[in-house]
Amino acid sequence: MKNSIILVAVAAFITCGVTIARADTFEPRSVTVRFADLDTANTEGAATLYRRLKTAAVSVCRDLEPGRELARVRVYSYCIHTALSNAIVTIDRPAVTAYAAAHGLRTDESSIRVAGNK
Repeated sequence: MKNSIILVAVAAFITCGVTIARADTFEPRSVTVRFADLDTANTEGAATLYRRLKTAAVSVCRDLEPGRELARVRVYSYCIHTALSNAIVTIDRPAVTAYAAAHGLRTDESSIRVAGNK
């Protein structure tokens, strides 16, 4: 069973008709999150893994952090949500998925767009 996952930021975003980052100028980041030390079948392990994944998602999306540009808030949030949701779906651990859902993260197919899929 795989005990690590790599989160990758999406390469380009367009929102509200404004290009936030172009594929030729945005270097996607990745972070490896290891969790072999966790029992992801229980709530404590699921919560710890969720926090690690969320921290990694913030890290891979940091180039899109909006600062004072309100137009970028939505793009930044989408990046974090997508990276986190994709990681949780890929890991496929019921307790982690349940913990994420209890904390407002949707991981159903309609809410996730995997990079590279059209």
